[in-house]
Parts: sequence; structure tokens; C-alpha cells
Amino acid sequence: MIQNLSLRVKLTLGYVLVFAVTIMLGGGGVYFASEQALGTSLDETLQETASVARASIERAGGQASFTPDLKPSADLSIELLRPDGRVVARAGNASEGAQARFPVTSGLTTEDARRVLTLPADGLVLRVSRSTEALSGFLETLAKLLLIGSVFMIAAACAAGYWLADRALRPVDAVARTADAIARRGDYAERVLQAPGNDEMARLTRTVNSMLDGLAGTIEREKAFARTAAHELRTPLTVLRGRLDLTLRKPREAAEYERALHGMRGRVEELQTLTEGLLALARTEAPATLESVDLAAVAVGVTQALEDTAATHGKRVVLQVEPTHIHAEPDGVARALTNLLENALKYGEGDTVVLRAAGHALTVESAGPGPLQEDWPRLLQPFERGAGQQAVAGSGLGLALVDALARRWQAQLIPQWTASTFQVHLRFPAP
Repeated sequence: MIQNLSLRVKLTLGYVLVFAVTIMLGGGGVYFASEQALGTSLDETLQETASVARASIERAGGQASFTPDLKPSADLSIELLRPDGRVVARAGNASEGAQARFPVTSGLTTEDARRVLTLPADGLVLRVSRSTEALSGFLETLAKLLLIGSVFMIAAACAAGYWLADRALRPVDAVARTADAIARRGDYAERVLQAPGNDEMARLTRTVNSMLDGLAGTIEREKAFARTAAHELRTPLTVLRGRLDLTLRKPREAAEYERALHGMRGRVEELQTLTEGLLALARTEAPATLESVDLAAVAVGVTQALEDTAATHGKRVVLQVEPTHIHAEPDGVARALTNLLENALKYGEGDTVVLRAAGHALTVESAGPGPLQEDWPRLLQPFERGAGQQAVAGSGLGLALVDALARRWQAQLIPQWTASTFQVHLRFPAP
């Protein structure tokens, strides 16, 4: 049932519960402290009176009595008794003291709503008593006042607690309403009202707005990516559909069908390569699981896997490696290095491509000027190709994937142009 209550009510109930327990403990402490203090005061009064009464005892003709100057207050009763309990003399409110019969026991006792102090006095017994009705009445009144005051204070705490909870949660309601409106309308340009100051609400609104900024950027990138991917997929699919229609338009010889199927197979392989690149790029958004990677071993493996590709382009890969380990994803590092080497083999000049693995970094160096420096940021976007390279087979996903993987590992993808070569460095943070 409590789970169905609003946060305001839960906060109010929690505040009131703590306040009520505090008030009850405080009220109980006041009551018992007052009781102890008044009881101690009454006992001290009886002891002082007993001291005065003992000094006022006189003997005449073998009879003991109190001197006339012993005049206690009206609520006190003083008696002088024999050891057998028979009263010898009385002073003060003797009638009240005479109505009760108390045991002749030394010390302080409470009998019949009276506080009694009994002391030995020169072979006799001195007994001083006082009614506790006034004390009981005061404590009863105090208990009622504390109870009534506690009820009023708890009620006031309920109202104040709800008001404070409502005031504190209003900005949260505003954030929730704005977020709900953004989700319903899909207007990711809208932002919540920034709370002033630097308290928790200010940090919350800043965090929500920052999250919305990141979400809007991600959505726009995904939309652009989806539009570009659809456009890039449309071209090979259109060509493939055209070839199919042309092939099926009239009966052909088996050799012609075979040539047509081989051509369509090439288009299918292009689509497969493009699809695999898109999937790999999409996977870079998932959380990374880093582990120790031997860069030298990855470099050797990728170089061996690309021997046929290098031979096709009439080039060879010169490998320069040193033992070095980084924290990344082994398959991702191999994929990134493969893309960089394939780009160097496709677009580089000369007959060699140099691959270095040393100092927590991979470097691919090819002869020639490389891409234009002003084009480099654009080439890191999906489906972007360098100027004058449209005739070279490729999807334009290689550098975009390498850049996404580098950001995933907190690494840096750094281009470097020299007088005769173009270098791409993939530098990893030190493990």
C-alpha cells in the first residue's frame, strides 16, 4: 500500500514519524525529569523540616513535646511517637497525619498519597509527612499539556512537511512533465527549465539537459546515418534488380546466364561487404569489454591475412614491430588495422606500405600525398570518399569504423602528412 503513495506523502510520513518519535521521547523526558525533580524537592523539604523539628523537641516532667515556635506550613504534619507507635506530640496539619497509620520504619516511604520521613529522635521516633496530591496533580496537568502540545505539533509537522515536500518536488515535477512532453511529441530540441544556483535541483536540470543534448545529437546522427545507408544500399540493389530484369527479359544461352550470375554475385558481395561494415559500425555503440592485446601479434596476423590483397595491388607490406601490449578488443584492433592497411594499399603510391607496432601505437605509412588535409574530418563520416576516388571500389565505411573504434577505446586516430608520405597513427592509452 505504501508503494502506491506519492513521493510527497512518503516524505511527509517519514518526516512526521521522525518528528513524532522525537516529540514523544522529548515529552517523556520532560515528564520524568519533572517527576524526579519534584520528588527530590519534596524529600529535601521533609528532611529540612525534620531537622528543625528535632531541634524543637523539649522535655518537661518526663514528657516530650515540641516548642511553641515550631510552626510548619499547613500541608506538613509532624509527629513524635514512641517506639510502639503511640503519638506523643503533634505539630502542623496534625489532623491529616492522624487520619493515616503508617508503619514505624526509618527512612522515606510513600503511604496513602503521603510522603513520609521517619527518623529516630532521642529514644523516640520523629515522623514528618506531606501530601503528594499537589505533586500528582501537577504531573497530571503536565502530562496533559505535553500530550495536547505533542498532538498539535505533530499536526503542524504534517502540514509543514507536506508543504516542504511539495515545494521541493515541484522542480522534479516540471522535469518529469517536460521529459514526458518531449517523449510524446518527439521534439528533442526542447529543454527543461534550468534551476538557479548549484544545489541538487540545479545539478539535476543541468544533467537532464545535457542528456537531452547528447540524445538529440545521437538521434540526428542515427537519422543521417540511416538516410545515407538507405541511399548507399539503393544503388547496388537497383543495379542488381536491373541485371536480373535484363537477364530474365528473354531466353539466353547457359554461358550468358553464367556471365550474368557472376556479375550479380559481385554485386551481392558488395552488398555483403557494405552490410558487414554497417553492422560493425553499429556494434561500436555497445559497451566495450577491454582486455590485454599484443599489438605485435595482431600486426603480424593482419599482414599475413592481407598478403593476397597486397599482391593484387602490386605492393607489399613492410612490418616493423616491437613487443607492446595495450587494453582494447582483439577483434576490433584487427578490424581497425585491416581497414587502415586496405586504404593504404588502395590509395597509396609506390610499391610498399610500412606497418609499425611500437610504443602503444600502430602506424600505417604509405607513399604519396594522401587525402587533402581539409577533407580528413569529412572522411571520418560514414560513406564519405576522398576526392577523385569514386572509381575505386569501397563503401566509405573504413575510416569511420576506425574512428568509432578508437573513441570506444579512448585511443587517438591521428593523420600526419610529410613531404613524401602519408601516415595514420592509432595511439592507445598506456595500460
